[in-house]
Amino acid sequence: MGQFFYVVGACLAIVGGFFALVTTGNVLTFLRLRALERRGVEGEAVSYAHDVMNGKIRVHYRVSLPEGERQGDFYELQVQEPAPVGTVVPVVYDRKRPSRAKTGALEDIDSSSEGWIAKYVTGGGLALLALGIVLGNLFS
Repeated sequence: MGQFFYVVGACLAIVGGFFALVTTGNVLTFLRLRALERRGVEGEAVSYAHDVMNGKIRVHYRVSLPEGERQGDFYELQVQEPAPVGTVVPVVYDRKRPSRAKTGALEDIDSSSEGWIAKYVTGGGLALLALGIVLGNLFS
């Protein structure tokens, strides 16, 4: 009977680790958007370059900050053709980390779409991983 629980624990640990690993990108996106919702400041950004990354157009922006603050550069991936280089767009950025920015207005940022994945899928995966490790250690 102990070997059965050991195998079940190993399977739970593998499945839980897989869920936690697969949703890492969603967790990072959720944390970035949540930080912008809490500490975001509206400003302007100027596009200075375009290139292609994974079949999408990557547009590089430089955040226009007041004098004395460190420079902030960031990029966003777009599917459609971007505006020409030198175009000024509205942006929401974090004063502590201007590289954590997103084009658009502050009221357009919504972290709840990524939040449920971060809470339930990643959290459930970590719980399964912990349960699998405990079962594996108890019945090994």
